Amino acid sequence: MQRWAQAVELSDAPTLFVIEDETGSGKTEAAVMLAHRLMAAGRAQGIYVALPTMATADAMFERLAAVYRKLFGDQQPSIALAHGARDMHKGFREAVLRGGRPERAYSSHADEPSETTASSACAAWLADDRRRSLLADVGVGTVDQALLAVLPSRHQSLRLLGLVRKVLILDEVHAYDAYMQREIEALLEFHAGLGGSAILLSATLPKTVRQRLGAAFAKGSRDLALPIEQLGDAYPLATVHVGATSSEEAVQGRADRARRLPVRFLPGPQEAFDEVANAASKGQAVLYIRNSVDDVLDAHDALQARGLKVDMFHARFVLGDRLKIEQRVARMFGKGSTPEQRRGKVLVASQVVEQSLDLDFDAMVTDLAPIDLLIQRAGRLWRHKRRGRQGSPELLVVSPPATCNAPEDWFSKPFPRARFVYDAHAHLWLTTKALERAGAIDSPAGLRSLIEDVYGDGAETGVPRQLQDSFLRAEGRASAERGMAHIQALAIQSGYIRDGGAWDKDVRTATRLADDPHVTLRLARVRAGRIEPYAQGAAHEEWRAWRLSEVSVAKRRISGGSAASRVSRSRTQRPVKRSRGGAGMIKTRY
Repeated sequence: MQRWAQAVELSDAPTLFVIEDETGSGKTEAAVMLAHRLMAAGRAQGIYVALPTMATADAMFERLAAVYRKLFGDQQPSIALAHGARDMHKGFREAVLRGGRPERAYSSHADEPSETTASSACAAWLADDRRRSLLADVGVGTVDQALLAVLPSRHQSLRLLGLVRKVLILDEVHAYDAYMQREIEALLEFHAGLGGSAILLSATLPKTVRQRLGAAFAKGSRDLALPIEQLGDAYPLATVHVGATSSEEAVQGRADRARRLPVRFLPGPQEAFDEVANAASKGQAVLYIRNSVDDVLDAHDALQARGLKVDMFHARFVLGDRLKIEQRVARMFGKGSTPEQRRGKVLVASQVVEQSLDLDFDAMVTDLAPIDLLIQRAGRLWRHKRRGRQGSPELLVVSPPATCNAPEDWFSKPFPRARFVYDAHAHLWLTTKALERAGAIDSPAGLRSLIEDVYGDGAETGVPRQLQDSFLRAEGRASAERGMAHIQALAIQSGYIRDGGAWDKDVRTATRLADDPHVTLRLARVRAGRIEPYAQGAAHEEWRAWRLSEVSVAKRRISGGSAASRVSRSRTQRPVKRSRGGAGMIKTRY
């Protein structure tokens, strides 16, 4: 795919590139090569890389920070991280403090205090606000920061200005619900209409989604005759949309990445615990992915009770703890981890590890999830070549069998918590059925067929009658979400006119739908009659300590007087009480 990115012919018109290739194959590098070529040809002046989560954005920032200067020759480009917790990222803070350019201060007299240089002030100004961050030459952030450019939010035009003349790179484009997919379509329409080019990356993109994204870009290019119905079945696949033309090219996958990954099903969590313990006893690094945070907590307790070396990673940690855990996990299970660091270690995690994080495990167990997410999770199993690995990889999936007479509670009974996380239970049944039939994940040759078996036209005909309602509800909900996003998004042809209300603050202009509203809590300690932030430690400014003490909690957990909730846990595992706040007394385990 990288060789294709080096050789593909470029157009002078706005272009949409869609790169579909397996996880770990080097899609990001191919996208950066394309962006560099577009910049060298005068078609762009920078890039913005949009990712699904803050964790994936942080990881991408670190990757690009090491190489981004090479895209600009002798220039001194700026780089910025754009998401709500960017000030907590050590690498980003250090980049701001360095200032970027080796210029002299304004004052050169020894007896006069030096002032900030123009370049370092500019770098600090860009970094001061996530909206301005999009003005940097290279931006990395969550997709939300880009989506606010096409929503009726304050400073919308500043965000749009930041994206103009940039190559917009959207990673993991399969990872969004119907609401966000429609917003992304609006973003592509605006970007094409303003003369920009975009690159979409995915390992598991359904044809229907690829079709809509291409049509949206064509609409922005004012070329509505795009023959998008000619969608190829090859995989890996590179698609180029320019004006009213579309071309697809089958690209050979990396020979060293091709594999057949056997899939074995487990009936329940107890069997999963046994498999995890057995793998760890052999010195393997093991990952167990669960679909809800509470299930992660239960699995952590059960495995720790067996005497295993268990770590835990999920989204309900206090921000300071989560950043530390993220770094520790990357160090322990990343590409550069050593046999000593990995031996016999177990990580129990939620979905935070399934995409864009370069983690590598010797053994893996996962709860049942939609097929595209299982493929993503499988990409963390034997991801890199390592000496001394024994046997061959196998993906273990906890799932009930896909029987033809499956009852309505086929998924909700064994996964009472996860039934709300993945409520399209018909798609889950189709996932199990497809994997039972295939017996393995053939990568890359078999990935397209697995995706289409679950999401393709006519896939619903095989769903048991008792789960048909689940399928129809999911389809209806997706249609409703797309409709809501369509109403919310700006229309490029209308200009700065919006019927039905004024433009609003970012916090009230939703880039994502939340069925379960969350609130942010700040955890505190009471010491000598003084309320102090939970996040204590070396040289934390007070504002940063309070930010590091934040945790996002479902509103239902803290509503009404006092509440008991396992909000977050750190390594000490000590039971403590948290101080009183607007929501009452919060009890949590640390």
